[in-house]
Amino acid sequence: MTIYSGLRIAFGKDQPHVQFKVEMDPPSVYWVYRVKSSEIDNLIQKLRIPPNLSLTPVRCLDSDEPSYYLALNAYRVSGLVNGVRAEWSVFVRDATNTPCYMIVDARSSNTSMDPVSIITKKSTVLHKREGNVIRTQIGEGSDAFVSTITLPEQATSVHSSAEWVTANDYIYWGNGVCDRTFYNAGLANTKVSLISSKDAAINDGTFWAQFVEPEPVHILILNNAIEFVVSPWENVERAYVE
Repeated sequence: MTIYSGLRIAFGKDQPHVQFKVEMDPPSVYWVYRVKSSEIDNLIQKLRIPPNLSLTPVRCLDSDEPSYYLALNAYRVSGLVNGVRAEWSVFVRDATNTPCYMIVDARSSNTSMDPVSIITKKSTVLHKREGNVIRTQIGEGSDAFVSTITLPEQATSVHSSAEWVTANDYIYWGNGVCDRTFYNAGLANTKVSLISSKDAAINDGTFWAQFVEPEPVHILILNNAIEFVVSPWENVERAYVE
């Protein structure tokens, strides 16, 4: 979000509902990694999850068994923030025992705000489509995440699980502050394509690579735009903040 809007929310001057659109071009991409069983406890320790939340296994697709996932999403956005964003997320349960997203690392091609870093500095976040190729780079040098996806002529269509979709209702940040999102049936009905790992070349040098299996369980392409209404930092006055 803009710095001005973020400051007004932080000081209790605003509780806005703002438009947020994930653009169709380039398409939003999810690289969904399974957390190594040997690293689950280490990840929990590193994340220092607030006591009102707990890391939880979820199903990504209808056909999946529940697993502990770390998902990277790269997308172009307009509205609340603008530009290209990349977010690493895990899944947590809150006091209502409902699975929710929790963003553990956010990057942006433009300066913005979030309730953890306060200022999200502009950084290298590239995500573009050229013909049938989607190129993504997050970060620089040996610490970067770099992906090249070659889109097949016919990709497999899949359906996200209900819990994966409804996890968007409340999107938590690492300090327990959450964004409340409102959306119509467009999110649940999003056309999702499953990309085979053989159609993707990925080099992950990021901090998060140590916790997950080498190859993503799923690479998912969202083939249409998604519009949300977001109430950012919805619980900022009552959240557990370390």
